[in-house]
Amino acid sequence: MSVTIRSATDADVARLLRLAVLSCDPPLDGEVLIAEVDGEPLAACSLQTGRTISDAFRETYDLRPLLDLRRRQLSQRRAA
Repeated sequence: MSVTIRSATDADVARLLRLAVLSCDPPLDGEVLIAEVDGEPLAACSLQTGRTISDAFRETYDLRPLLDLRRRQLSQRRAA
């Protein structure tokens, strides 16, 4: 199993909308991080607010702390 945390791009709009639908939440706005498992996006979080959405039909519990850690790292870099 391979986990990737990366910044979302314009090419990810449909993937992010799908995650929002699967999580029954509104889509994320602004800059977003995506967590992929074996190339499949399963969770995402807003860099500005920290709000997270994920595929409610897949096990994503462990992805949320990884997204939060990366979000905090990027926030600290920007503040420096």
